Amino acid sequence: MTGFSTSFSSEEEIQSSKLIWNNITDKDDVESRFYNSNTEFKNFKTARVMVEAGLEHIARFVESFESDLKEIWLVFRNEGISLSKLIYTSDEMYPLNNDGRDEHANRIRVLHPSTWWYWLRTTVAGQKEMQSLIWQLLLALKSCHDRSITHRDIKPENMIICFEEVETGKCSRDIPIGSKHHIKMRIIDFGSAIDEFTLKHFYGSGPTRSEQTFEYTPPEALLNASWFQGPESVRLKYDMWSVGVVMLELILGSPHVFQISDRTRSLLDQHLDGWNEPVKELAYKLRSYMEMCILVPGISPCSHQKNGVKDRGGVWPASWKCSEEFFSHQVKDRDPLKLGFPNIWALRLVRQLLSWHPVSSFFYYFSS
Repeated sequence: MTGFSTSFSSEEEIQSSKLIWNNITDKDDVESRFYNSNTEFKNFKTARVMVEAGLEHIARFVESFESDLKEIWLVFRNEGISLSKLIYTSDEMYPLNNDGRDEHANRIRVLHPSTWWYWLRTTVAGQKEMQSLIWQLLLALKSCHDRSITHRDIKPENMIICFEEVETGKCSRDIPIGSKHHIKMRIIDFGSAIDEFTLKHFYGSGPTRSEQTFEYTPPEALLNASWFQGPESVRLKYDMWSVGVVMLELILGSPHVFQISDRTRSLLDQHLDGWNEPVKELAYKLRSYMEMCILVPGISPCSHQKNGVKDRGGVWPASWKCSEEFFSHQVKDRDPLKLGFPNIWALRLVRQLLSWHPVSSFFYYFSS
């Protein structure tokens, strides 16, 4: 298989642009406004500009080349700093069995929410910027999906941020102090992206799990190695699940969105004795899905309660009170700030995205 890799050229000034879809709530609304055959040419031209607004939130391509190892390298402009570096700070620690005297020992990198993340979550201005971040991400993915491209690696590390001054339009990767600015986001790293052409010519027997980021991969792709062989609409849904995970990550201030308690892990391990680590990790992930009310399609909570299925420890296999209120409580309880979702619309959007069959191009604008 010929692989993809990405690289970045030297930093260049990023031109200013404005988000122009603030009044559009869903894809059907877009289509009814802009693709009616009776629309005047002027409106059609405006529509084209608005639909392509997503391209302003995708890293700008420079060139491609093939290495001596027959790898295809894609070169993009250096557009800013990753969202991951903005929302986290890190400490390096030695393992518990090392007192720090062995300088060559592997150290553990521990992430903590950054001061900027606290600003994003606790101020009105920060909440508006977080809303704008998700909107820009959706715009970028719509431009990809309109071209039948599945990015397949949406995560904060691949969301590049610059701070755009309102007056001058200049972008900086440094967090501004005292000046009015907006966050400009572009997605990068198309090394795992797929479409009909790449599936046919570059992936041989198909894309593999080694090219996926486990934490942001939808359950369909985790459980079915041939998920990409389905209709195009199924492939595009991959990215929408990842958007839901990113939203939860921004709310929780942690890259470990799907976690289970030590007690639950211990109970599961009683059933998983003898299984290899990848299978165990998958089992932990599926359990965390159930605790977050992300249920298997076609299986209702009531059916489990009627059957009376319990773990060996006498506890239900999941919490089956999967209402909006329960889901909101689950997220709020895991939020270090105990704030949870900013509003009901954010909650409903995340629930829609984190379903086993999410809407492929779900555009739901947060209410202010």
